[in-house]
Amino acid sequence: MKKNNLKNIALMLIAALMLAGTASAVSTTYIEQDTTPEIYVYGNSNSKITGFENIFTTTISGSTWTDADGRLAVINEGDYMLINTENPTSEFCIVFASDRNDGYARVYVDGTQVWSNNTYSDVGLGQSIDKQTIRTLQITDLDYSTHSIKIKNTNSNDYDVTIYKYGYDCPDSEEIPEFPTIAAPIAAIIGLAFIFVKRQEE
Repeated sequence: MKKNNLKNIALMLIAALMLAGTASAVSTTYIEQDTTPEIYVYGNSNSKITGFENIFTTTISGSTWTDADGRLAVINEGDYMLINTENPTSEFCIVFASDRNDGYARVYVDGTQVWSNNTYSDVGLGQSIDKQTIRTLQITDLDYSTHSIKIKNTNSNDYDVTIYKYGYDCPDSEEIPEFPTIAAPIAAIIGLAFIFVKRQEE
């Protein structure tokens, strides 16, 4: 192999490593259980108090439904809950409580979408919290800083998105997180390097 080819490969690998260092590595894990974080508040913090309410600043845009057990649902398409952390953290947890009236949610961190999924569950309407399907979204590998988290209702029908709890210092999960988004760009750069070398040798 020619010396110039080795140099070109080295340069492309350096570019790939630089891309890995700058690309978003935020990971999300959606767990079929209630993994309540150590520091948390209820979606309807007016009904149930944990003592951590001053750590978060929360605003609601749109219509809501609330329950005394701590649930808060954003009802219409485009409605959302916006949460700002007063203290820095590198992770965030959202606990959803779901039945047949719940649907698609989209979550943004600092203005960037990190997750979208269906929160629907085949549970009859009007059931108590112990009958709801409880799932936890864990968002990890954030920059250690204060963050803005938006939980948005993205249904074009009458489905809600119900937030039961949220906070940070999330329990460890054995589930495999969604693969960070850096692998594909790095693989593409390495692939281009080999294609470039192949053409040089022809």
